[in-house]
Amino acid sequence: MAAPHRRPHLLFAASALLASLQSLTGCAAPDPTPDEALRSAFPDHAATVLSVGPGFLRSGGGLERAAAGRRGGVVARLPSDGSGEILFALDGGEALRVREVGAEGEAMLADRAVAYRRAGGSSFWTATPAGVEEWLLLDAAAEQRDAPAAAWEVQGGALAERDGAIEIADAAGAVRLRVTAPAAYAAGGREVGARLAARGARIELFVDAEGEQVLVDPEWQSPAPPAMRTRRSRHAAALLGRHVLVTGGTDIYGVRLESTELYDPAENAWSAPPVTGNMQRARTDHAAIALDRDRVLVVGGDGDGASATYEVYDTRTMSWVVQGTLPLIHPLDEALPADLYRHTLTRLGEESGDVLIVGGGADRNDVAVYDTVFRYDPSTGELEEAASLEEPRTLHTATLLQTGEVLVVGGYRGDGLRTTELYNPVSDTWTRGPSMMAESERYLHTATLLPDGRVLVVGYSDVTEIYVPSTNSFSLGRSMERHGSRHAHTATRLPNGCVFIAGGRPDSESFTADAELYNPDNDRWITVPALSAPRAFHEATYIAEDGSVLITGGEYQNVEYQTVERFTLGQPGEACADRCECQSGFCVDGVCCDAACDLGTCDACSVAAGASADGTCSPLTGTACNDDNPCTSGDACNAGTCVGTDDDTAACGGDEPCTRYACVGGSCVATDDDDAPCDDENSCTTDDICRAGTCAGEAITCAATDECHEDGTCDPETGKCVPPSKADNAPCEDGGVCIAGGCVHRSQVSSSSQGGTGAGEAMGPAEDAGGGGSGPETDDEGGCGCRAAGAAAPGGSAAAALLMAAAAWRASRRRRRRCPSTPRGATPR
Repeated sequence: MAAPHRRPHLLFAASALLASLQSLTGCAAPDPTPDEALRSAFPDHAATVLSVGPGFLRSGGGLERAAAGRRGGVVARLPSDGSGEILFALDGGEALRVREVGAEGEAMLADRAVAYRRAGGSSFWTATPAGVEEWLLLDAAAEQRDAPAAAWEVQGGALAERDGAIEIADAAGAVRLRVTAPAAYAAGGREVGARLAARGARIELFVDAEGEQVLVDPEWQSPAPPAMRTRRSRHAAALLGRHVLVTGGTDIYGVRLESTELYDPAENAWSAPPVTGNMQRARTDHAAIALDRDRVLVVGGDGDGASATYEVYDTRTMSWVVQGTLPLIHPLDEALPADLYRHTLTRLGEESGDVLIVGGGADRNDVAVYDTVFRYDPSTGELEEAASLEEPRTLHTATLLQTGEVLVVGGYRGDGLRTTELYNPVSDTWTRGPSMMAESERYLHTATLLPDGRVLVVGYSDVTEIYVPSTNSFSLGRSMERHGSRHAHTATRLPNGCVFIAGGRPDSESFTADAELYNPDNDRWITVPALSAPRAFHEATYIAEDGSVLITGGEYQNVEYQTVERFTLGQPGEACADRCECQSGFCVDGVCCDAACDLGTCDACSVAAGASADGTCSPLTGTACNDDNPCTSGDACNAGTCVGTDDDTAACGGDEPCTRYACVGGSCVATDDDDAPCDDENSCTTDDICRAGTCAGEAITCAATDECHEDGTCDPETGKCVPPSKADNAPCEDGGVCIAGGCVHRSQVSSSSQGGTGAGEAMGPAEDAGGGGSGPETDDEGGCGCRAAGAAAPGGSAAAALLMAAAAWRASRRRRRRCPSTPRGATPR
């Protein structure tokens, strides 16, 4: 009996021996891939590392981003092996070469990232709008607080530490690349500190953690726009050709400025103005507007005892020319200087070309407010007074409508205003517009023309309002996600039709850096990355060449900014959740797309959905689809078109009565289904059946039931016949007459008589004459309630007899029970 137990023991011993051999030969479970290790250690951050950006494609022994980056962004080519060089291409054919110390092994595509193994962990590279971002997953053993956790060797550029970042400059000294380490996380997602240091040609990364696994993200991108030469706020900016001209403002000491600066987006540089580049007058809280590609008009903002002036800058002469003085009278005292601040300038369309100068204040405390309006003619340089406002105002907005009118909204006059006005430039007249709906008044707000002709009004109230010209009224819009009551912010309409809101003051004590996009298609606000710092009273200028918005200057807690920022919409291939985030205005399959890509299921704009590259709308082939034809099967995409095979066995059509559907040659064909039973939904027909595709039945006939009824009609609600009774006294069978639908005979009257004449006997002369006869009497003794007929009516006429017979018949219908018959001559009981 021992033999049967030997085999299990042998199997167990063999398994143990195999396990020990695997451990000795190194045949343990394989190490996890870098992306598996990342998902296991930092599950909440894995998607941010692996699933953003356009991704990379293998090309020529390296890897390149799958879609072009933003104009001016860093172009990076990753090596096929981690030990190779990362190539950063610069304008002019130059390049920076960077090698990550300790990286090795073949590049692995992990979703949209490129992963490399490295000493003590892994590295992941993702494409960003302005460059590339590297995420380092570092093991606990690799972390020592005072030793660098990672390092990179740089060739072709000079390194310098600035504001916590490493700037890499080219041979000419221009900064071409900026490296930052904005965030680092320890196990569990706890934030820890990280910093970068430059050691000769080497960048070193330090993390404030020891003995912990960490995730840190150095970012390599193009540098931010260089700062202006002067700190300024409450300045003005205008697009001059492809340059941005910044004028005047207030400096850090509160002094108004006459200086100007010119920004070149292509060179990402500010140019020093020529000797004649400064304005003739120092100005702040003034207004500027481009007259054409070569000229900019600035108005007001000067003062200090001088009258308000206006001047024009001309790029052809690179000089300013004062063209005149505004004929203003101080609202409070004619003897005081007629200064002008916080007014508006509005171009009155291409045909007119005139500039409308509206309202404003005579001082920067907004005490004295103007109702004056002027029109400036760019062709002659002359200024003339126009019709005055209905109500003086400053800190308002003025927006040219598609109708050619100018809408003036809100403002300030001792307090905020809710009123609006409309200017007709043809008739030079103002009319009062509708008051805004917001309970709080608005000033230092913005009003932006939307593509459909409406006007978006934002600021100084949590409520967003939209002016509708067709109804000359305001409607409520959705409030901003953050700081709806902000003011002194900027609003810029973008080429995709959306509106970019940036910065401002949520209240009198604070500032914000928050930015949002407004989508007029669905009245939706989209939160976008905030400005680098809170700011208000700044300027925002849209640059058509690269689709960016240049943010200049501003102030924060009474400190003027010198810094500049550029907000750029997503390029094709960059991740998006709304079309407003894309410069093209198309967000398809989660990426910004180069086209609407809305032909159906047979086109895609992301690699994940089947496109050739992220951001490129591609027609699909072979993908299952639905051509919406019930008479085809096996539907599949063919070069962007959904095509199916004819299937005459498929079912099609609806359930209409008296119609038969069938697939014939790939089309659904309808034929009459005659002789099929049906229901015509008419209660007064029977034997319903299909005839020529229509359900019909035989009409129910309602013949008279007897001689005292007429032919009837069918009740459509019940389906029953209703025969009407004939008129009383109509003759019926055997000489009777119809009474209440029944046939009454003389014999019925005689059989119910209670006098001396029995039933069936002829009446005597006396009875016929009515003499000595007694009238009808009632026998109540029997309790049957029967009425016995007496003698014939006086005169013994036939009509009287018939009337008595009718009375007897009616009485018989009312009696409770039938009276017992009474023998002749007997006395009724």
